Amino acid sequence: MPYAPAPRPSLEARLAAGLAAHRDGDLPRAMETYRDILAVDPGHAAALNLLGTAFLQTGDAAQATGYLERASRRKRDDPHLLANLGQAYIALERYADAAESFRKASRIAPREAQFQVGLAAALAMAGKLEDAHALLTRLTQRFPASSLAWLNLGNVLRDQCCYEQALEAYRQAHALDPDNPEARNSIGRALHSMLEFEDAEREYRACIAAAPDYLIARYNLASVTMDLGRFVEAEAVCREIVARIPQAPNAHRLLGTALGHQSRLLEALACYERAARIAPDDPQTAQTYGAGLMEAGRSASGLRWLARAAALEPHSISRKQVTSGALLAHGFLQDGWIDYADRPAALELTDRYRGLPITRTLPPDLADQHICVLAEQGLGDQLFFLRYAPVLAARGARVSVRPARKIESLLRRSPAFEHVIPEAHDLPPADIYMLAGDLPRALCGLASSARPGAGTVAEAALCDFESRIAIYAPSPAPTLGIPPLAERLDEMRERLAQSGPAPYIAVTWRGGTAPENQQTAAWLLYKSIALAGLAGALDGVTGTIIAVQRKPRAGEIDALADALARPVHDYSALNDDLEGMLALLSLVDEYIGVSNTNMHLRAAAHRTARVLVPVPAEWRWMQSGSFSPWFPGFQIYRQSLQGDWSRALGKLARDLGARADGERSGGA
Repeated sequence: MPYAPAPRPSLEARLAAGLAAHRDGDLPRAMETYRDILAVDPGHAAALNLLGTAFLQTGDAAQATGYLERASRRKRDDPHLLANLGQAYIALERYADAAESFRKASRIAPREAQFQVGLAAALAMAGKLEDAHALLTRLTQRFPASSLAWLNLGNVLRDQCCYEQALEAYRQAHALDPDNPEARNSIGRALHSMLEFEDAEREYRACIAAAPDYLIARYNLASVTMDLGRFVEAEAVCREIVARIPQAPNAHRLLGTALGHQSRLLEALACYERAARIAPDDPQTAQTYGAGLMEAGRSASGLRWLARAAALEPHSISRKQVTSGALLAHGFLQDGWIDYADRPAALELTDRYRGLPITRTLPPDLADQHICVLAEQGLGDQLFFLRYAPVLAARGARVSVRPARKIESLLRRSPAFEHVIPEAHDLPPADIYMLAGDLPRALCGLASSARPGAGTVAEAALCDFESRIAIYAPSPAPTLGIPPLAERLDEMRERLAQSGPAPYIAVTWRGGTAPENQQTAAWLLYKSIALAGLAGALDGVTGTIIAVQRKPRAGEIDALADALARPVHDYSALNDDLEGMLALLSLVDEYIGVSNTNMHLRAAAHRTARVLVPVPAEWRWMQSGSFSPWFPGFQIYRQSLQGDWSRALGKLARDLGARADGERSGGA
């Protein structure tokens, strides 16, 4: 009998086998089966739909769209197929096409909420939040038992910054579908956005307990523990995520952030590098890796990656902030001021004074021009940037300034200002209104906020960052000088004499708001050094130790005194009396501490200081070196890239000892 091959399974049987593999998560085998079917019947609508769906699941939206479009032309009345096509369009950011696909699906199956929810999602992603909000509100009324409708309504409300309403919508979605981890995680996200960090943490942990494989909740848990200042704990959560998905760039990037907040910059950089190897074309990854390289002193490589991030996402505000800080810290001042224009304080003030013609440029001739300067950011930042007011006055301008209330009286003694405007008063008529942080940029002559960019992403990866001018040019303006009041000088001399003999050494060990107390989604700068390390550097230094720490914690000054085995005199209340603080800082022989408002006051009194600079360094203290061009004569002691202070504190101790030896020799 001649051999007869076994008959091949029918297309229907092969389709069933492909579906079984698909449901089991074996996408390669399922896709191979669908291709076999299409080789026999190129127009097989079900195989086209399923192959397109599989491509969508693998992240290849472009291929998915081609197959799904072919399927929809063959079978125009299948709402589920049209919904799949809508999802593919969303992945390609073709939101108008996505909305049309979901509209067609909704017309075919008007009693099914999911297709109209898809339409609302497409509208929201296209920026039509009000239309999406109205549609989802109607859907929750028509389908009150649809968890999906409530969940998407919450998303739109969140995007409209209506967090409390979003929270209620998420809670409704969770009540209707308690097993859906997305709803529970979204409750946490809403609370997170409301800065209710402890409550958000509780929801994320509950979500993880119910759905251990829902990794988004783990990412959010790592984020909220960092917001709570618990960086070691955040690091542990990040390492769990990396162990689960080692090829996820976000996991490595988040771990790097947790390490960076512990001043472990080299370990953080290794994480950013791994993320960049996995996803070199991801703008956030390029930005983070570029910034990490800059912080580690590898500026050439860092600038290339920042240029790449700019090409990938040219209008990103966070990228501009990172780039400006990195450039300024390395002394590329003109380039740094360009992106500094988009700092958060400037955006907030521009929005607040929307009707005011705030400018970032200056005319060539300033003679008799009235320039009203709006001081911004913290007290130290205001004093820092107002160093440019005398430059304006020297060019013939009449300068007014509106500063924070605490420094109004100080600025009234500067001849640079014609008028100091109290915070509660209206702004006067002026020829030019400017933000203080824009003064260096304007005086550099930068008329445009645009920097020539690389033509393509590939070119940006290879080219050097395009810079305008050499390092430290033009030279920074000198610090604004402010003379102390004579009567306050007399008062402080007497108080110091009562505290003990000269030399007088003032110290500060913390600046900014502690992470656990910030309660903000945008990180504010924080600097600190352990009291034990500071005490070790001061051990053996003669004279009287003065604590000028703002809001010292209970027992801190006593702890420093115990470590030194000598009295430490508490002058911390002067942080609320800046006239007194200016007088004190003009008199003490040494001021040692982290950067804070008092460093700026010491500079305004034309005295120098010894600055303890943690990593990453704030840009005004530069990325490396013992001195900063912004504060001539200030000696910098830097934490290492591994987070170690021992070398810096050892040098501080030696320098203080050498100063004391010099004074004794001079006295002899």
